Parts: sequence; C-alpha cells; structure tokens
Amino acid sequence: MRTLLGALATGVLLAACGVGDDPKSDDRNEELGIDCNATFTTTGTWTAAAPTRPADVPTGCWPVGTWTFTAKVDQNECATPPSVLPSYSFTVSRAVNPDPNMDTGYVESYKWNGDQALLFKLAVTETGSGCEGGLELYSVDGLEYWNMKPLLQDNGSVAGFGEYAHFTMSQK
Repeated sequence: MRTLLGALATGVLLAACGVGDDPKSDDRNEELGIDCNATFTTTGTWTAAAPTRPADVPTGCWPVGTWTFTAKVDQNECATPPSVLPSYSFTVSRAVNPDPNMDTGYVESYKWNGDQALLFKLAVTETGSGCEGGLELYSVDGLEYWNMKPLLQDNGSVAGFGEYAHFTMSQK
C-alpha cells in the first residue's frame, strides 16, 4: 500500500510540474528583460521628529523623522558595477487625521530628499521587529532600477539591503 501511495504522489507531482510552464523561457531575467543584477547592504541613521511616539504606543513601527543611509555593493553580476548615490534620504511625517468621519488616527506622508526625477515609489511598512522603508528609484532613461529596503533598528540606526536590476528596455 505504501508503494502505491508513493507512486501516486510522485505521479501527481510530476504531472503538476508542467502546468503553467512557458516553453519559450525558463529564465526570469530574460522574461523581464533584465541583463544583470546586483545587491547592496545599507547602513545609516534615523533622526526622530515630532510627533514623537506616544507613551500608550510603546512598541511597533514609529518611523517619523529623517532616514539617511548609504549603500555598498554586496554582490554584482553586471559588467559595470551599478552606481550608488553618496547617500539616500527620506523624511516621514505624521499628522492627526483631519477627517472626523475616519477613525484612522494618523496620516503619514513621505518625502524623498533626492532627485525627484528618479523617484518611483516610497513607503514605510511595519515588520515584526519595527519599520522597513521601501525606496524604489529608476534612472531617468528607465533602464536602471534600485529597490532599497532600509530597516530601522531599535537603537535608531538604519541597516538593510537593496537590489539593482539593469533592463534592456526602458521601464518607464
């Protein structure tokens, strides 16, 4: 019986492997038009701003302030290593929600403190251990993409990682 069940399970797994396969390409980078990738490590600082964390919110993500960090190439598959800015900086602000019909407490806003032509997306999300920034930048020609993920540490420092992709066609 065990042999029969094992054979059935193997047959189901083998049959499922072909579902949805694209016979044209098994390569994600080729499919997306990426000709090389790199990764970064990030380090930096966070400077708190008002409003400061209320006493009744002792834990969780409170990203209000200025995040400043640098990026260093960690792994590189590109013929020419990707460029990095001297530093990256963004500011998170919080204000009490002015809409009396909404019970959401605070409204956050984000400001990229760099070249606005490069900005694609900026956000901060709560993780199990604090706050993670998400800073996505594209080169002006749309061929280069940086996805920085700084993580706010309990001691006010910023660590994290980033990813880079170079595309064969503009992504803008």
